[in-house]
Amino acid sequence: MESLLRGMTPFLFAVGRASSVAIGIRRESSSLNLTSFDLVGAIPPHLANLTFLRTIDFSANDFQGPIPQELSRLSRLQDLDLSHNSLSGMIPWEISHCLGLQTIDMSYNKLGGFIPTEFGSLPSLHSLHLTNNSITGEIPASLSNASSLNILGLSFNRFSGGIPPSLGELSLLKVLSLGGDNLEGSIPPSLWNLSSLEYLHLGFNQLKGSLPQDLGQTLPHLKHLYAYSNKMHGPIPISLLNASQLSDIDLSENNFIGRIPPNLGSLQYLRVLILYDNQLETREPLDWSFLTSLSNCTILERLLIDHNNLGGLLPKSIANISATLRWLSMAHNSIEGSIPPEIGNLVGLEYFDLGPNFLSGHIPASIGLLKNLHLIDLSFNNLSGEIPSTMGNLLQLNELFLDFNNFNGSIPSSLGNCKSLELLNLRNNKLTGTIPKEIFSIFSLSVQLLFDENQLTGTIPPEIGNLINIGHIRLSRK
Repeated sequence: MESLLRGMTPFLFAVGRASSVAIGIRRESSSLNLTSFDLVGAIPPHLANLTFLRTIDFSANDFQGPIPQELSRLSRLQDLDLSHNSLSGMIPWEISHCLGLQTIDMSYNKLGGFIPTEFGSLPSLHSLHLTNNSITGEIPASLSNASSLNILGLSFNRFSGGIPPSLGELSLLKVLSLGGDNLEGSIPPSLWNLSSLEYLHLGFNQLKGSLPQDLGQTLPHLKHLYAYSNKMHGPIPISLLNASQLSDIDLSENNFIGRIPPNLGSLQYLRVLILYDNQLETREPLDWSFLTSLSNCTILERLLIDHNNLGGLLPKSIANISATLRWLSMAHNSIEGSIPPEIGNLVGLEYFDLGPNFLSGHIPASIGLLKNLHLIDLSFNNLSGEIPSTMGNLLQLNELFLDFNNFNGSIPSSLGNCKSLELLNLRNNKLTGTIPKEIFSIFSLSVQLLFDENQLTGTIPPEIGNLINIGHIRLSRK
């Protein structure tokens, strides 16, 4: 023990805690926990002499260099956590000699090379975390031999090839995270038979094909489904409703077609629904029934369905969605109709984006009730009437886009109350009168102030000198 501590002296004194660490390294203790100690340098190979260790936690430090292959001599080791460091080099395959390993976490490092195929020979391994490294090669099919695996986290690496069909043999798997891995090809049908799966992340790859129509039946315990930024197509399965614990659904940036499933409101735990940038349609009023149904989702926080082919009249039921809703985006569609006055019910909204569309009518004064708003984008519509003075109640507003509409009347001086505004875009409307001097007392304006292509008159007040941080200002009529 004394020789070990001598060999580790630079390592221990890196944070001036040698005494407290040394006290913890005793034969009676089977755990060495140095998480968040601000340690730097290499992991000492001498650790391999602590053969009684069952747990090593070196997470959240700044260790560099390779992982010592000598750790393979720790025959009693069960849990190895080296996450959130700056470790590099290859993962030593010799670690597979530690046959009692239950957890391996090397995520958030700079590791390269391949995943050792020998990891599949670890009979007790239930958690393997290698997320956010630079690991290359194919995901080894041999991982399916680690039949105790509950969690397989491999996201954000540099793999090649596709998803091994053999992963579908991991019958105990609850978490499968393969997002951002440069994976290609189709999703193996065997994956949809992982009936214990609760978390599935396949997003940000090059995967193609469609989702099986019985997905909700085969994955009944699914809580999180991420398949965004792929090349997937076909309809969104109505059977998702059978996965009654679903909380997060993100299928954005694909080529899904057809209707949004009509009875999503039966998913009482639904918190996030992100379907933007697809080819989803609403051809008739009945196709909007999903929106009415979502009023039953009492904890819904995000609804992003922009950049689709949604058309027809905006249903009034939009205002019946839960007050917990924070993000609402239906931009870049072909939606008509008006914004209902009841929109003021959505008091939790922080992000409200309905432009561009074909909306008409006035902005309801009730928008002033949405006091948590940080962004409003109603640009590129056919809205008319006066800008409601109640917008001056939105004290947390950072960005306001009302450009390319048909607003008339004067700019409300109450906008000067919005002291958090960084961007104000009212260009290309039919606004008249003078620019209220209160606008030039919004010292937070730093990105854009665009009033051009209106019918404004009068002189520019001297208060414009207050806008010392503004990046872009346009006040011209043409």
